[in-house]
Amino acid sequence: MQHTTAHHHQSHNHQVSVNFPEASPPTLTPRRRGCGCTLSILALLLVLLFLTLLALESPFIALENSRIQARMRAAPYRRDPPPTTTAEAIILGLWDERKSITSLQLIVCISLALGIDETHVAVMPEGSYFYKVTIVHEGAWVLEAVNSDGSLFLDALNAQATRFGAQIVISHLARREDAPPTSPPP
Repeated sequence: MQHTTAHHHQSHNHQVSVNFPEASPPTLTPRRRGCGCTLSILALLLVLLFLTLLALESPFIALENSRIQARMRAAPYRRDPPPTTTAEAIILGLWDERKSITSLQLIVCISLALGIDETHVAVMPEGSYFYKVTIVHEGAWVLEAVNSDGSLFLDALNAQATRFGAQIVISHLARREDAPPTSPPP
């Protein structure tokens, strides 16, 4: 039995010798980015640059808008009661130095500069870009607003008129409809 046991022992110790060559792991070939990927990365960078510039510029835009709004704000003239139908009509003369504004545009500019209703303003062209302006239903406060020294009316009016490429000058001071016309002092 000894023989069989030894033989049995030998027969179970089989060694399989298979010679597999040791292979190195496969190498990755560098992949080139496609055109679409490159363009999308470039577009993303440009969008980020644009948003950064917009964020940096927004305080300056807000400052400029507030300055423009301050210039265009209707001057705080009205201290009297609201418009009445019994108020006397006020007449004044205006001239556009740049010869570019129309009667309708001037109505809009005057109503915004004084803070009044557009239907209360009538503008009649008198030739060579001179205009006769009639303001009704507003009262005597318009006389003070237009004629007083250091008045903001002309600044507010020209701030509005620059939108239309105009530069307005008062050719005749504001007066009641029945008073004779007067020119502003030089």
